[in-house]
This record gives sequence, C-alpha cells and structure tokens, in this order.
Amino acid sequence: MPSGKRSSYRKAPLTRSKRRRASRKKVRRGPVMRFRFSRLILIWIFSLILCFGAYLFNRNFHPEKDVFVKPAPGEESSAAAEEIVPEEPAESTPDEAAEESSEGTGEETGEETGEETGEETGEEAVPEGSQKVNPVPEAEPRPQDYLARCAFVGETNIFNLGEDNLLQPYSVYASETLNLENYTKEYVLLNGTTIRILSALRAAKCPIYLMFGTESLSTLPADQTADYFSVMLDSVVATAPESTVFVMSIPPVTADAERAEENPILNSVIDDYNSRLLEICKEKNIYFVDVNTALKNNEGKLDGHLATEDGKHLSLEGGMALLNYVLSHVPAEVTLSDTEQ
Repeated sequence: MPSGKRSSYRKAPLTRSKRRRASRKKVRRGPVMRFRFSRLILIWIFSLILCFGAYLFNRNFHPEKDVFVKPAPGEESSAAAEEIVPEEPAESTPDEAAEESSEGTGEETGEETGEETGEETGEEAVPEGSQKVNPVPEAEPRPQDYLARCAFVGETNIFNLGEDNLLQPYSVYASETLNLENYTKEYVLLNGTTIRILSALRAAKCPIYLMFGTESLSTLPADQTADYFSVMLDSVVATAPESTVFVMSIPPVTADAERAEENPILNSVIDDYNSRLLEICKEKNIYFVDVNTALKNNEGKLDGHLATEDGKHLSLEGGMALLNYVLSHVPAEVTLSDTEQ
C-alpha cells in the first residue's frame, strides 16, 4: 500500500529544442509582412502629390523657366555660353601694363570713346535719317491680311479683339488678367498652349503691337505705370530684336467709367499716361500709334456704343475702329517682307 508520504519523483527538465517545439504548437505565427494593395495605392497617391507640389514650386518661384515650351533655335547654345566661366587673364609685368595703358590712352579717344560710353550706358546713337516719326502719320491703308501677320500683345482690350473674331487666334497674345505687373509670370493661351508672352515672342519675326495700361491705371498713378511699361518695352525689344515694335496708346473711357464707384479712371489720367508713352517711344526710337485720339468724341471721352458695359474696354464696334486706324497708320518702310512669320 502506498504510504502517505509525497513521492520524491520529479520530471526531467525540458531541453531547448523541446521548449521550442512546444511554443510553436501553442502559437501559430503568420507571415512577417503581409502585402496589401491599399497601401500601394496610398504610396502612389503621396508620390503624385509630392511631384505636383514640386512642379508648382518650380513654376511659381522660377517663372523664367517654361518647362513645356521648346526653346527657340540658338537659345540653348546662348544659355550654355553664359554658363562658361571666363578664364582669368594672365598676370602681366609692370612694363607690359605700362605699354597697354599708354596705347589705350593714345588711341581710344575722340569719337570711339564716345561710342563706347554710349554702349555701356545702353543708349545707342540713332543714325541720321532713321529717327521714326511719332505719332505714326496716316498712310495708305494696308489690306486686312496685314493683321494676320502681326502679333498683338496686351490686356483685356486686345483679348476682346480675339474673342470678337476681329483677329486670328494665333495673333492674340493677351488675357483678361494680364497686366504690366504680372506679364513675366502670367500665361496666355496661344494656339492651344499656355505660354508666357516673352517666351512666345522669342520666335516672332513680325510686327508687334503693344497696348498696356488700362488695367494698371485703375490703381497706379500715370508716372509709375509708364515706368512699368518702359521696362516691359525693353524686355520685348530684347526678346524679339528682328521685329518691328509698335506702341499703341490706350483708348479713352466713357463718362460713366470716370464716375464709377469702384476703380474709376479719368480721361485726364489716360492722356497723361499716353503722353508719357509718346516720350518713351521718342527716346527709344519706337513707333507710336495714337489710337486714343481717333476714338475720342467731341468731349474727349469714349462714346457708349464703342465701349462695353463697364465703359473701360472696347466693344465689337470699338475694336473695329481701332483696327481700321492701325491699318491706315503703318509706315511705308514696313514692307510685306517684314511681316512674314
């Protein structure tokens, strides 16, 4: 019979391998990482957002770069040339330096010195006989196809010429939001492509007509607006050196536009601004087309039938009057060969 004492028998301790087997039986482990298609979609969406953000950053903070616009021929080579760092000149001995200074002092005097000074200041002397007559006088009217060979750049008034089918779409470089303050960043729709006007004008070899100021004069004084225009004019001339540039005076406004509660504009301010444009064109030897005077009535204002409801912009009839004036004020030296695109 068994005694009442506890047995001293103990089970043998489990080895490591037995413990591992036991734990594996108790815990069923799944795969370390499971593939989920939803996570892949989230990663793709985040990547798309980051790329779009980088694109917007580049377009807004680097407006001079048009990623979708093909550069004009020769532009890439010129850009590469600008990146080349010129080599430092070799050090010359005191004797050589003295000889160079004496030669420069003796030879570079008189007219040559004056010409170099003019080039450094950016004011090129206009040859005699090539000074343009401003405002452009009336001449024999050009045919309608002359307009199709020109580029019209401007604000809402130029934009409306395209909307009213008075100009071909490829001749209109304008938008309702374009002005003198944002022309380097604002995009215009040209031939189905959004592009900045300076980038579009790089390949232009046709007469360019500029009309800017109506939108800016609602908030800026005439002298500051004219300064903005002068800077833009220099940019256009430098961008399209082979084109003949015409500056058009901005049209008058109606009496109601002068009395408007929001952003009124006075014809006296417009006249002051146009006078400043005329002086700028005389200084830079650029053609000035005075459409303002042609569109004024006896009171010095714009008739209601020539204006839209706001009284500041031209209607269909007003646009036709403007273009008829342009056709009858083209200098004789601007030949058809100059208008080939």
